[in-house]
Amino acid sequence: MNVLSPVIERLEMDEARLKANWSLPREDARFLYLLARLGRFQRMLEVGTSIGYSTLHLALAASHHHGHVTTIDASTARQAQAAEHLGEARLSEVVTLLSGDALSVLASLRDQGQSYDFIFLDARKSEYVAYLAYAEQMLPAGAVLLADNTRSHREQMADFIERITVSPAWETSDLDTPNGFLLARRTEAA
Repeated sequence: MNVLSPVIERLEMDEARLKANWSLPREDARFLYLLARLGRFQRMLEVGTSIGYSTLHLALAASHHHGHVTTIDASTARQAQAAEHLGEARLSEVVTLLSGDALSVLASLRDQGQSYDFIFLDARKSEYVAYLAYAEQMLPAGAVLLADNTRSHREQMADFIERITVSPAWETSDLDTPNGFLLARRTEAA
């Protein structure tokens, strides 16, 4: 597979560090990049920055079509690492890093009237239902949501999976990737 970025390649060489920071497996990260690139999303939101491995993939895709990524993480230390990686990859201008509790930051973004055409969820699994409630307020019809860990943490996410898959407001597909992705398209706005 082609090298997307020397920074991504360097991070991939340290699998232990990626795993210790809850980063996506390489195959999942490449899928994320391709989805964002093919979707040509202009306004992307990531919930769960960690050290920025997935953020780099989103930012690289966004850089090809003048898109922008906003990413949230509770850890300022991990976000500092993400900022460093984005700077090394010359992608800082494509990303806004927001630190804080995801639910509080999502409430603030919603209250500011922010909307997105793509949301990627990869944070506290117990909060996915609450993230979905915010996503339903910030994603217009036709927008896309991708949720990570639907296989590796299926029991913890059962309420989220059931809610989104039975809702007429979403078209969904459960993808058999290393951690499992749930891909959803918003069919109607709230």
